[in-house]
Formats: sequence, C-alpha cells, structure tokens
Amino acid sequence: MPKSDPPPNSARHDPVYDRLLKAFLLAVIVVQAGFAAFPVVDLAVSQLFSDSQGVFWANLGPWPVVNAVNKKLMELVAVLLVIGVLLGAATGRLRGADLRCWAFAALNVVIAPGLIVNLVLKSHLGRARPDYVAEFGGPAAFTPPFQVTDQCATNCSFTSGEVALAASLAICAVVMLWRKLRISGRVGAVALGTAVIVVVAMLRISLGRHFLSDAVFSVIVSAAVAMALYPLLDIRSARTTFTPLAPVFWLRGRLITGYAISVAQLRNWLAL
Repeated sequence: MPKSDPPPNSARHDPVYDRLLKAFLLAVIVVQAGFAAFPVVDLAVSQLFSDSQGVFWANLGPWPVVNAVNKKLMELVAVLLVIGVLLGAATGRLRGADLRCWAFAALNVVIAPGLIVNLVLKSHLGRARPDYVAEFGGPAAFTPPFQVTDQCATNCSFTSGEVALAASLAICAVVMLWRKLRISGRVGAVALGTAVIVVVAMLRISLGRHFLSDAVFSVIVSAAVAMALYPLLDIRSARTTFTPLAPVFWLRGRLITGYAISVAQLRNWLAL
C-alpha cells in the first residue's frame, strides 16, 4: 500500500497566524504602492504641523522635552529587557516558554529598531528630515521613501527609530499576553498598544523630525520582525504557559537578597 502523507504538525500550525500573515503582506503592498504613487502625502501631513514659514509649532512648546523623556524611557525599557533576557538565560532563571517569550521581545527590539532601522535604513538611504527640506525652509531636497539619496549624511529620516521601538514593545507585549487576557482585555491591549504607537509617531511628525511614511514603515519593520520570530520561537505554544511576572519575582528576590547581604556586611563592618 502506498504511504500516506504524514499529518501536519498541529502544534505548530496556526491558522490565525496564516491569516494575519496574508493580511500583513497585503497591507505592505498597499502602503508601499500608496506612498510610491502619492509621495506628496508626506509633505501634506507635515504641513499640518507647521506654519507659513515652515516652523513646526510643536518645537515652541513642551513637546521636545516630552519626546526626549519618552525616548529615554523606551530605551531604558529596551536595555533592561535585553539585559534581563541575557542574565536570565545565563543563570538558568529563564527557561522554556518564559525564555522563548522574553527572547521574542528582546530580539525584536534589537533587530527591528536596532539593526534594520538604525544601522541599515537610517544610515544608508540618506533621506533628509522634514525640518531640513526646502519646503520647510531647509537646504535639502524632499525625497520619497526607499529612494537612495545624498540629502542626509548620518542619522537620517527614513525610518523612525523611536516609532520602531514603540511598535516593537507594543506588538510583543500584546502577542505575549494575548492568551492570558479575556476578550475585553485583548481589545484594551490592542487599543493601548495602538495608542502608544500613534502618540510616539505624532510626536516625531509634529516636531518635524519624521515624515508620515517614516513612521508607517517603522511599524511595518517591527511587525515583520515579530511575524518572522513568532513561528521561529514557537510563541504560539510558549505563551500558553508563559509567566509574565517571572522576571519581576526573580528581580525582586535578587534585590531582597542583595539588600540582606549588604545590611549584614554593614553591621559586621560597624562591629569592627
């Protein structure tokens, strides 16, 4: 008798992921086609946040400080996340599903905003920032997304590192917590994550530091990395037994232990 085909690995097959992947690829095609056909959309959106002299009004208020604080907070979260995963893996405190889920988030912030956005796109495409192009009083020429140009030497506009980082953190948080939440919690998590990304993007656009397409493609980059890491780390099965507060309990234990040791050492020193 001829051998039948082996049954598919149902533990790894995820029809929801398949549908999301198709929708994501379709969205990428539509977005890319839209910005390629109508690149002036970037200028039109940026003009909404500037006056007749090309000055971006958000720079006159407290928003640069808000943006700077927000950036530092996100960077701190990302650094702590990566260090926590490395230490957890090295010490064996993070294992199995917990390690895979936290590594999913750590790898996303390293690869998407770190490698792809900052080291590749921003360093090699040379797109000038909005507040530096001629339409807003600057010396550089406006260029559409993905066009390689020489209008910027370093730390250029395309794409946004802050938006990519916000998207990576938000997307990974929603994915990791999805199985732990009820329907209302899932709706709230998606809404909150979307709000975080939109606020960060609006800050960057209103300050004249990025175009709309910079922000949109940053989200696409972070989502693409998440889509690639999800099956690679088998997050579908890992998040069923994932313990979100495991690093918190471990860190709290380390702090308490360290505090007790320090107090004991201090008492011994004073006794001498």
